[in-house]
Amino acid sequence: MGRAGELIAARFLEDHGLTVVAGNVEVDGGELDVLALDSGTRVAVEVRTITGPGDPADAVDPAKRRRVRRLASRAGASRVDFLGVRLGPADVVVHWVPGCG
Repeated sequence: MGRAGELIAARFLEDHGLTVVAGNVEVDGGELDVLALDSGTRVAVEVRTITGPGDPADAVDPAKRRRVRRLASRAGASRVDFLGVRLGPADVVVHWVPGCG
């Protein structure tokens, strides 16, 4: 499920003008889901995927935000975005929160 969400996220980001540089980027201390460029700005994107009701972006608590910011810094990203993907039985809903990290 997570991999499907990351593929959907990458396509969504590209459809919205970002260039996806890499997925599942290993950095010292962890992994970033997506690394992208937005008009020259390096962006780390944390992707959350769910199949039930609700907003997957709500699953990113303050501790996770701090961790992703730390990893993003190590990858040279100056912006952190969160992208939630909800896989429903008949639809896919994407909630993008740019620059929230």
